[in-house]
Amino acid sequence: MTSSPEPLYDLFVGIDIAAATASVAWKEPSRKIWRALTIDQTPQGFQTLQQRLLATGHSAKSILVVMEATGSYWMMLATTLAQAGFAISVINPAQAHHFAKALLKQAKTDAIDAQTLAQLAALLQPAVWTPPPAIFVERYHRLNERESLMQMRQQLRNQFHALSHCPARDCFRTHTHAILDRVTDRTDVGRRGRA
Repeated sequence: MTSSPEPLYDLFVGIDIAAATASVAWKEPSRKIWRALTIDQTPQGFQTLQQRLLATGHSAKSILVVMEATGSYWMMLATTLAQAGFAISVINPAQAHHFAKALLKQAKTDAIDAQTLAQLAALLQPAVWTPPPAIFVERYHRLNERESLMQMRQQLRNQFHALSHCPARDCFRTHTHAILDRVTDRTDVGRRGRA
């Protein structure tokens, strides 16, 4: 059996990310995991988390924070904490899932997931993540917005086709074409901006 690496950090934090909130748990080497707390996914929530972590008496650089790359919800919190000097590790959700399975964890709540991520941080000490340049983040969000608009456009086209068999189709056709034109204009602007 291999032992865990010598701790490079004084505090290990696990964060389970959701759309509007995040559950946070932490532990010091050789100590029990603190009960999870929930913060809002807002600048004020991020500030509160930083204050709570620093109130443990450890410097930001001696605190390893581990979170999963869940959609795009994790990016703002990870970037904010990295800019504040915390060591951030963003892992693949499959890695966290397999780690929990290895610990025989069957219950699944946000708090339990945060505690499991804190354990993973302490035992594995995954590599530190480097935030991408701001232009990458902006482009990522714009591409996601464009994809959403293109999906909306296809839904409208499908609805228009279904309504084309309706007696009041002329009214629907005019209205639907106006919406399609606006969505197409927005997606085309995004495409021209990248050229």
